[in-house]
Amino acid sequence: MPIVSIITPTYNRARFLGGAIENVREQTFQDWELIVVDDGSTDETAEVVEAYRQCDPRIRYLRQANAGLPAARNAGLRAARGEYAAFLDDDDRFISDKLERQLPMLRQRAELGFVYWPVWVQHEGEA
Repeated sequence: MPIVSIITPTYNRARFLGGAIENVREQTFQDWELIVVDDGSTDETAEVVEAYRQCDPRIRYLRQANAGLPAARNAGLRAARGEYAAFLDDDDRFISDKLERQLPMLRQRAELGFVYWPVWVQHEGEA
């Protein structure tokens, strides 16, 4: 059982999805599963995920009929096996040690229901 289930809902965004998957694979904390929930895509989403699944068994793929972002997130939560859940949208990225830094806080402070991380916006073409 993984410690963290990372849930990535997606719909027709194969062009971004590989970057999100690579970002998860580069986390300093490695006891995770990534659940990509395909909300009825008609692009190459399945092929992108399958290419990563071939080399990393921690990556799981769920496909459902298009029902919207909340339904895709909920499907990912239902399938999650981890002690904790994290959401990563298909066009977003975690900093490399996000999980490693957040987990101790959750474990040390049982009264916390969740933790969040500040968001930095980087526009295409910016370094």
